[in-house]
Amino acid sequence: MRKKERKTANMRKVGKKIIYCLGAYVLMVQLFLINNLPCYASEIGTGAYPSENTSQAEPPAPAITSVSVSPVSTVVSKNSSYAFVASVAGQNDYSREVAWSVHGQTSQNTFIDGSGILHVGSDESSSSLIVKATSKQDSSYSATALATVQTSSYSIQVKASPDNGGSVYGGGTVKEGGYAVLTAAPYSGFAFEGWFLENNKVSDNTQYTVENIHSDAVYTANFRSDNCQINVNVNDGNAGTATESRTVKYGENMVLEARAKAGYRFDGWMENGTTVSTDSRWQLNNITGSRNLTAMFSRIQYTLTLNGWPASTGTVSGQGTYDEGSDIKIKAVPMNGYQFVSWSDNGNVVSTDPEYSVEDISRDMFLLATFEKVRNNTYSITAQVSANGKIVPEGNSIVPEGSSMSYVIMPQEGYMVNAVYVDGRSVGAVTSYRFADVRENHSISADFVTKPGENEGDHVQAEEPDGKDKTHEPDEGSPSDQMIESQDDTELLTGAIETGNLQVTVHNDFADTKQATSRGGFDENTSVANLKVIWDKVLTKEEKMEMLQGEVPIAIQFSVDDTDGEETRETVEAFAQSKLPGMTIGRYFEVRLTKSVQGDVQVLQELPEAVKVVLNVPKHLQAENREFYILRLHTKEDGSQDFAQLLDEDEDPDTITFSTDRFSPYAIAYIDWSSEKSGETGNTADAADDNGIVSVIAIMVVALALVATFGLLWYVTKRRRR
Repeated sequence: MRKKERKTANMRKVGKKIIYCLGAYVLMVQLFLINNLPCYASEIGTGAYPSENTSQAEPPAPAITSVSVSPVSTVVSKNSSYAFVASVAGQNDYSREVAWSVHGQTSQNTFIDGSGILHVGSDESSSSLIVKATSKQDSSYSATALATVQTSSYSIQVKASPDNGGSVYGGGTVKEGGYAVLTAAPYSGFAFEGWFLENNKVSDNTQYTVENIHSDAVYTANFRSDNCQINVNVNDGNAGTATESRTVKYGENMVLEARAKAGYRFDGWMENGTTVSTDSRWQLNNITGSRNLTAMFSRIQYTLTLNGWPASTGTVSGQGTYDEGSDIKIKAVPMNGYQFVSWSDNGNVVSTDPEYSVEDISRDMFLLATFEKVRNNTYSITAQVSANGKIVPEGNSIVPEGSSMSYVIMPQEGYMVNAVYVDGRSVGAVTSYRFADVRENHSISADFVTKPGENEGDHVQAEEPDGKDKTHEPDEGSPSDQMIESQDDTELLTGAIETGNLQVTVHNDFADTKQATSRGGFDENTSVANLKVIWDKVLTKEEKMEMLQGEVPIAIQFSVDDTDGEETRETVEAFAQSKLPGMTIGRYFEVRLTKSVQGDVQVLQELPEAVKVVLNVPKHLQAENREFYILRLHTKEDGSQDFAQLLDEDEDPDTITFSTDRFSPYAIAYIDWSSEKSGETGNTADAADDNGIVSVIAIMVVALALVATFGLLWYVTKRRRR
């Protein structure tokens, strides 16, 4: 009962508060009316609202008294403008506006605008014009002015083409709208072709009347010769011959023929400094005028390129551009410590004489001069070690005078180098030693000790039942043989490069350094990332052994040659037929691999493992949103062709990296992609994400509103039940 009484009391308090609020609102409305009623009353008392009996006198009506135009008369020219002024007089706030008009004109280009400016057309033929100004308020008032149009005179000139073709008469100064009679008379040997105005024929008659003249003009009488002289010349009488000059009838045909002499070529027919034909046999049809033609000949020339290999071991001279059929003397001079081996052309030895003559040159040529180290005196280096290790190379090595030899000392597991002795003197516990500039016999030896903390008993050599110690018995094969057999010969080949027994040259026209020789390591040359693959696969085990012993020097050359427009038509057509649609070929090049052993050059076509090559993209091919590819066209041993498309393996837009195991013609190709497409896709995705977020937020707001609404209804219903 108390709870019910308490609720009743609360409801009474709420009702009282509502009544208080309504009373306050009524009081505020009364105060507003009381404060504003005097304002309305004062407006009524002061006559803010006019009385029905109020009246005023009507003002007098405006009136026009006169209209005048200035000037009353004037002289105007064609194709010009003139301004007239109108004055309007009147009473009682009258309008000063007038309407302008012109009368008597014959041209649509003659008119007067709303400001009183008269425009006279260039083709106006009327001698006078009437200008009129009429009041816009009262059209009964108007005024006129006289504009006299000035008459013009024009010059009519005549001339003959050519000057010696005939005589012309007529023309002179003619008043506007007048006429002139023109007459042409051809000379002997010429015929009249017609009267021309600005290269347009206006009459075929020798006498022509020009009527209704309204401008200056020049009329030309064209004459043509009945005979045409064809003069034929040659730029060099020693280079070739051409058809003799002769005279032909107007409209006839004539055949010109140019013949180049040995060692020269025909370049084309030139007339007035311009090449008009490149056909050595050229027919002139429908000859209508004399002409001067010159047959142009030039020497056939070829380029002779020389290079020395290995780099920096000698110089070559005699290269350049020569006329076809020339005999060129070339010369190779080895550097100190080297000797000349041979001249080779495309891998074929053409001479072993350092002074060689290229006779009757008939093509572009590239000759390679090969040098090798002079091997006069040799010395012996003896290498040996005690048990528990090995030295590479081991045994007796023959070294040329002035060369170098490197050794690697390798202890067995659990042992370390105790000391290395060179010529009987200790050089410390080193793991490698290099003899430089060898000029006498040497010896090197090493011994090993157990590593600290190792149990020496673990390394005691077992004895055979017969009591023999096997520690000092030789292994099957020398250490260098074992390293080559297991392909663990990196250190050996490094030493061979340092001594010059192995010479590796990389020539890359698309690299920062086009000619680079690898020395002291296998990863120095950045244009071939895995250069070691080449000699691993190119050199046989026997060649490696002979090379390491200093008996047979070996040279390997890897080249990437930019053909620079000299590729054959068959190569271009083969690439064009095989490439993908939409792909553009930007450059052609060739990849070559050769091996030279004692002057015997071998051209390799394939490798069992791919090498990785890096090319700099030529600047004229660099562009945004461009994807590059490498195309390869390889000819197999059976004569069939294998086409391959190689992908760019790096992310650098300025370089192209590709892997290949075949050496043949290649091409740089590319596809241009649109940047807008990718950008639009990204924007659409972002917009979709934004729309998704907005949709989620909207759903959450609606859900919260529904929950709040149902909660309120539930609360009201529950209160009513109570």
